[in-house]
Amino acid sequence: MKFKEFIKREYKFIILLVVIVLLCYVKIPYYIMAPGGTINITDRVVMENYVNDKGSLNMLYVSEYDATPMLYLLAKVRGFDTFANENRQVANESVKDIDERNKIMRDNSLDIATLVAYNKAGKDIEIKKKNNIVIGTTSDNGFKVGDVIKTVNGSLCEDVQDIRNIIGASEIGDKISFVIDRNGKEKTIESEVYIENNSKVVGVIIMTEYDYELNPKIDIKFKNSESGPSGGLMLTLTIYNAISEDDLIKGRNIAGTGTISIDGSVGEIDGVKYKIMGAAKNGIDIVFVPSSNYEEAIATKDKYNYNMEIVKVDTVDEAIEYLKK
Repeated sequence: MKFKEFIKREYKFIILLVVIVLLCYVKIPYYIMAPGGTINITDRVVMENYVNDKGSLNMLYVSEYDATPMLYLLAKVRGFDTFANENRQVANESVKDIDERNKIMRDNSLDIATLVAYNKAGKDIEIKKKNNIVIGTTSDNGFKVGDVIKTVNGSLCEDVQDIRNIIGASEIGDKISFVIDRNGKEKTIESEVYIENNSKVVGVIIMTEYDYELNPKIDIKFKNSESGPSGGLMLTLTIYNAISEDDLIKGRNIAGTGTISIDGSVGEIDGVKYKIMGAAKNGIDIVFVPSSNYEEAIATKDKYNYNMEIVKVDTVDEAIEYLKK
């Protein structure tokens, strides 16, 4: 009886409490992109006799939050971007698949950055092995993130381009036979060739990983939560700075973003305005961005009157030459 009396007397408070819980704690199928921060990768370098006393080279990151109704409304008020959760996924992937892909892409970015930096610095690097690894699928074809491609139509393929050549030489509707290694077990998968965006594809996204010997030896340590390919440029600069005779830092706090390709070209990234906000928050002096992201980066700097130098680059050579000045 007392409980019913309490409900009757306090029903407005109870309703308010339920509404607050729903607004603040119930997740909706959206995520929010917001200002991030910096990761000092000069502090992550593991190399004999390596010392960095002043200044830093930094990667930039974007913060992402699972949305509740309240966070969604706040994001709209503050002008932050919101996206449907389905934009995070390829086909019917799990969260585990997404995390696995992002870590593969991060490690691949480090591999390519190492290759580029050693070649630019004239240091010894010997590629011992290459692995072609699945990082995503665009159809339900039996592949899983992390599968290692052993052969394609019976042929050993050195890198992704070899696989593309086999697919490109096939006819629409042909079956391509892949022998893959999944967790130490071999498996054969057949996938049909079809047209997507005017190109022949088989519904699988593949990336080449590298195993190499280095002289001098160097490693960069990552946290499990750090992933993705957008740190490629800054990883290249960090490794080059450590193994060469050039001091690129010169006491400055330097950051940047952009993917890195094997030829040293710097590629476009997402969320640049939030990365610029994060750089400003952490007192960065110079920020490198890909040319394709430059206008958005400058607009963000001007909007908030940030005191930093934003430099557009198309290649790692341009960034190195700028820092040598």
